[in-house]
Amino acid sequence: MLDLKDKKMLALLDEDARLSNSQIAKKVELSKPAVEYRLQRFEKNNVIFSYYTVIDFTKLGYSQYKIYFKFQDATIDNEKEMTDYWVADKNSVWVGQIRGRWDLAVSILSRSNFEFGKCLNKFLNKFSKFILEKDILLTEYSPIYTREYLAQAKQSEFIYGAPSMPQELDEIDVKIIKQLSNDARIPIIELANKTKLTRDIINYRIKKLVERKIIVRYRTYLNLETIGIRHYKIIIRTKNFDETFEKEIKQYLLQHKNSTQLLKLIGSWDLEIEFEVENEDELYKILTDIRKRFSKIIRDFDIIRITKTFKYDYFPF
Repeated sequence: MLDLKDKKMLALLDEDARLSNSQIAKKVELSKPAVEYRLQRFEKNNVIFSYYTVIDFTKLGYSQYKIYFKFQDATIDNEKEMTDYWVADKNSVWVGQIRGRWDLAVSILSRSNFEFGKCLNKFLNKFSKFILEKDILLTEYSPIYTREYLAQAKQSEFIYGAPSMPQELDEIDVKIIKQLSNDARIPIIELANKTKLTRDIINYRIKKLVERKIIVRYRTYLNLETIGIRHYKIIIRTKNFDETFEKEIKQYLLQHKNSTQLLKLIGSWDLEIEFEVENEDELYKILTDIRKRFSKIIRDFDIIRITKTFKYDYFPF
């Protein structure tokens, strides 16, 4: 079980995974050795899946495609083989095991529909006999909300996917982002050793990547089941969904302590909302509230539970 200090530490790491142990210690009123001990315990007990860097890939010319798969005639080994395929794919950002209407969810980065089609067809040529149904969605933009329910603090958000002119990365930028993408807490000295760059160059380049809003945030991905939290998606087909309702639902989610992400989609579903709650009853209370507040725009909805994450990488190339 997590105590209040544990929760506050995890909330801080969710807001900025590059906070030093000394900074965390000051904020949670613990000694630095106590913070180090708790972090080691989180990692040993698999509470923390990874420390990752949020990269706004739309600024690099990529779009995010989401694919939901429903399997047929697939053994456990077949399912593992398909999961492993997507984990190894150089364009996959997220791969998750889910329950509900679908069995597997994958997020893919591609520069064009043509490139995405080639990526998907390569998979289907190998595994189509196990695919009963698939659903493909294009992410228009996505506000992400910090896990303030851990510390009972005010909710905050950041957004990726808003339209912008593509920017170029040089070889030095790529070296730095590759290391930071899956290890947001890597010390500068270690980053210098791995990239063969000086600390001054690394610090300058990171500062510029943040200013250019290519690096958006440093976060911590939690294995929620280990701390008694369940992760759900509510997917919604809308009607009469104008800018006024769009602002209202974004404001509602910004103020809701359990909301963690909104995705505005193009495809068979229009919205995808993520909540992290203690149990299904809590989720259905939230769903009932949403249906009452936004009955004028909800045409249909479905619920997906994310049971396991296999990959999470904003810069998988």
